[in-house]
Amino acid sequence: MRISTTMKISIVTDEISADPETAIELGVEWGIRDFELRGFYTDRVPNLSAYQVERLGDILAAYEARIIAISPGLFKIPYPLGRREEASLAWLDHGLFQRWRSLKDEVKYHHDELLPASLEFAKSLGVKLILTFGFHRGGHPPGPVPDEVLELLYSAAEQAAEAGIQLAVEVEDEFWADTGQRTATMMEAINHSSLGVNWDPGNAFMAGDTPFPDGYQAVKPWVRHVHFKDAEIDQHGRRRYALHGQIDWAGQVQALAHDDYTGYISVETHLRPKAKVAREELALLRRLVEQSA
Repeated sequence: MRISTTMKISIVTDEISADPETAIELGVEWGIRDFELRGFYTDRVPNLSAYQVERLGDILAAYEARIIAISPGLFKIPYPLGRREEASLAWLDHGLFQRWRSLKDEVKYHHDELLPASLEFAKSLGVKLILTFGFHRGGHPPGPVPDEVLELLYSAAEQAAEAGIQLAVEVEDEFWADTGQRTATMMEAINHSSLGVNWDPGNAFMAGDTPFPDGYQAVKPWVRHVHFKDAEIDQHGRRRYALHGQIDWAGQVQALAHDDYTGYISVETHLRPKAKVAREELALLRRLVEQSA
């Protein structure tokens, strides 16, 4: 069996530092020149000032680095389903209406404004991949993905296709795409070549999945990007992210290699101290990739 040796490693900048210059400087020092961009201090792409955009370009040029994916938080919001809640008291009913209207407006903003702005920002950087989400369930139990959610994600994929950009839905706990199997079911229903999956075994674990082999086996035809972080069940039975957790990452990376995965595995720790943990996770990932070859 031929084994792929073309998996690439990147780092999410704000998992090292909120300052992209510091993050990229350290990443390059560690031998990484490919980065995933999400935050710039307290701002999130693509909603950066003209100054931030110019500084970002200068930083990338100075360190001969590049952005390979952006994560603008697209559709990382609840989708309001069914009829709004109602109350007999006018002041309470008005509050429920305002909350409902706010959710509706936010969905419209993400589809009509944030998505096009993200596509333009990605094109300006030569980025071909945008990470998105599959909408928070808003307290609804896991189950069949609502048609409204499927339709919006299909529409987003259509816009991405016109721009020549790939979208990848990130697996996330409490979202409609939270485990490998449920994410695969969503992908089958949408069935659009410009919509793939950002496979995040750590997030899938937090949703109760066994990310490898179960979750990965379900979702692997759609994997376009991978996030590297571990997780565990602690002594109190709580799920949490961890540097050395319980996910079979050795098996996962080996499987990616055997399946000829040629995309990026991006270090995303969700832990502190940021730089220290990012460096340690990068070393762990490098060893796993080397062993898979």
